[in-house]
Amino acid sequence: MLRLGLRLTLRSGREAMARLLITAAAVAVGVALLLGVLAEFHAFQADAGQPCWSCTTGAPVPSALPARGDLWNDSADFYQGQTITRLDVAPLGPNAPVPPGISRLPTPGTYDVSPALERLLRTVPAGQLGARFPGTLAGPIGDAALNGANDLVIYVRYPPRELATVPGTRWVTSISTVPAPEVFTPFFRYAFGVGVLAVLFPMLVLISTATRLAAARREERFAAVRLVGGTRGDIRVIAAVESVVSAFFGAALGIVIFLLVKPVLAGAAPIGTQYFPAEVTPTLRAYIAMLAGVPVVAAIAALTSLRRVEVSPLGVSRRATPAPPTAWRLATLVIGLVLYVYGLSKTTHKSIGAPAYPGLLVTMAGLVLAGPYLTAAAARLFGRVTRGPSALLATRRLADSPQTAFRSVTGLVLAVFLGTMVGTFIPAVNATEATPGARALSNVLVDQVGLSTRAGRKLPSWQRGLSPRAGATLLSGLSAIGGATTSPMYALNTPPGGEIVTCPAMRAFAVLGRCAPGLAAVYADYDTLFSDNPSDNVEPFVSASDPAYTGTLSGLRLQAVLVRVNSPTALERVRTFLATHAPPNVPNGPGSSPTPPRTFGETLDIRLGRAATVEKIVYAAVALTLIVAGCSLAVAVAGGLVDRKRPFTLLRVSGTQVGVLSKVALLEAAVPLVAATMIAAGIAYGTSLLAFVRLAPAHTAIPQLGHDYYALMGTGLVIACGIITVTLPLLRRMTSPGNVRFE
Repeated sequence: MLRLGLRLTLRSGREAMARLLITAAAVAVGVALLLGVLAEFHAFQADAGQPCWSCTTGAPVPSALPARGDLWNDSADFYQGQTITRLDVAPLGPNAPVPPGISRLPTPGTYDVSPALERLLRTVPAGQLGARFPGTLAGPIGDAALNGANDLVIYVRYPPRELATVPGTRWVTSISTVPAPEVFTPFFRYAFGVGVLAVLFPMLVLISTATRLAAARREERFAAVRLVGGTRGDIRVIAAVESVVSAFFGAALGIVIFLLVKPVLAGAAPIGTQYFPAEVTPTLRAYIAMLAGVPVVAAIAALTSLRRVEVSPLGVSRRATPAPPTAWRLATLVIGLVLYVYGLSKTTHKSIGAPAYPGLLVTMAGLVLAGPYLTAAAARLFGRVTRGPSALLATRRLADSPQTAFRSVTGLVLAVFLGTMVGTFIPAVNATEATPGARALSNVLVDQVGLSTRAGRKLPSWQRGLSPRAGATLLSGLSAIGGATTSPMYALNTPPGGEIVTCPAMRAFAVLGRCAPGLAAVYADYDTLFSDNPSDNVEPFVSASDPAYTGTLSGLRLQAVLVRVNSPTALERVRTFLATHAPPNVPNGPGSSPTPPRTFGETLDIRLGRAATVEKIVYAAVALTLIVAGCSLAVAVAGGLVDRKRPFTLLRVSGTQVGVLSKVALLEAAVPLVAATMIAAGIAYGTSLLAFVRLAPAHTAIPQLGHDYYALMGTGLVIACGIITVTLPLLRRMTSPGNVRFE
């Protein structure tokens, strides 16, 4: 019977071969997409589990330098929004530990760089970047020290005595080999998990739909087998063989397609890191699962489709007409929404919506259960508002079998639901961070040119910052840079100390506060300027009630500068000048890494970038799901055309234009696709608004879905409908009047 099944699958004429090829192509698309998601997830997991050498902590530098270990000063720098990881290192003995990626430490006065940073140094003028790093290039840093191909990393070699005096230097005897602390990694992992599920479920639907292709025509062949003595078991074997063969060929083709597009996928950076090509690959188990698991799923789908079909020995195929879905299917959805609202009522800012999660899960399950009923309702509504034979035929078929129509877009409902919630929440959260004040200061660089208040607790306040002479020299150098305007901030250099800001500077940065009229300088605490929270560092710190400072500014110690720039070139020139002419500052006390000068905009972008990464991952999952849903509908359309070959041909013979029939096929696919998208998006947006009103600060504007969301949904729907239209030429060929047979 297995041999008969193979013969019927591979050598039963053009129709059987076309069915095999269409099924294999549909499965190949789903397998290639799923392998792509698994490859990115594998690369992300490999990156998250990589040893974090920069997490090495070390110990305070001894007063007498030992003859073992290294001196490390790990810091960060910026160039046009890109972060540069910098390690200043000095070996203390012959067996000093060597950072990863190199076989030996560079000689004093040289440095090693990652390939991406080396390319940057060769193309950017030294005054904008290269002058920050003393010495000459010694060699490259290997992949062991990098998270991806676009990482910017540099090791700079110093003499021990010189590096020991730099704030933030630590004594290191062993290098950390544990992964970095999971601060944002779980969020990315959950986002990837959503992406995998959002693609996996629709792909299974696609495989199931593909293996049921032309079910009615297959049942006729099965009836013939029963007529010549075949049993129900024989029919199941033949159906399983046909499904397994097409699914296996499709899985193999999908792997080939993935391997062809893998180089392009390796060049992508979905979470900001361009992974190494060797990491962007599924595991061996994933390949085996595709080759073995997909045919098994296909066989199960084929056997399940035969449950409602009883083929008699007389060659009669009887199909039970399913009962129409009732409104009771909405019960789970309603219960989920009630639980969600109740959970929100118990939500506080500390719980961050946790009590509402069960209701959210029940709501998603309710959407799937209510799908056939909502599809039938959408078909009836479409039939009432449209006219013409195409709309009539399409709505009648949708109303007869809404379960079949909804099955192809089930995964789409969940993906659009999650994508809409993310598209509502993340822009709303970003809007609270990206305040008008933060945007107004996006081109303003802030830098502490001496020890910060926190780092200098052991020093009297009047000893912090640069001396008056050194401060005047620094300000003179900054004023010579074209396109940069500098505003100094001082520390009182006599007891009891204090921080002084000039009122002209405050007039230039009005969002940070204003002095009382007529004052030249005031006492103010500007420590919030150096916070890494955008909502904190643009809080006004000067007010009309601040006491006036009436002394001479030229005798004060320079502690910080605000520099407004008018171009990226001016920004990098200022940053390079500060890095080479001002001592590093330390934010959290001795042993901490120096904080590089950065703009308020860069501080904001760092905070928003992580949320944007989660948004991109989920959006990518939604886009892939839209494409998979289009493929599922295309396969369903092709199967429906094959099943209705005879009645459609008779309609053409009786005078019906082929355009009318094409419109019928297109509407049968487009109505559930559009209806599922709109219903899922509407419910998701409503539930998101409820949560936003509950959790957002008072007087916060109601969030609106952004252009990216609408562009994604619109493009995805257009691509999905385009995939469906590919099947329409099949209708013209199958229903040619020459195919009519009179029996």
